[in-house]
Amino acid sequence: MMNTNYYKAWEEYMALHPEIDEKEAQLMAPKMQSYEEMLFGFVMFLCA
Repeated sequence: MMNTNYYKAWEEYMALHPEIDEKEAQLMAPKMQSYEEMLFGFVMFLCA
């Protein structure tokens, strides 16, 4: 995992926000996963 104040993986985000119930989490997860993948792709682009 990255050590940053600005980026949180989905699991870290969920741990920090217990007010999000399971139904909301199921709706949010695909969008958040796509953001994580885009961020990873961008970092790889910068490293190339």
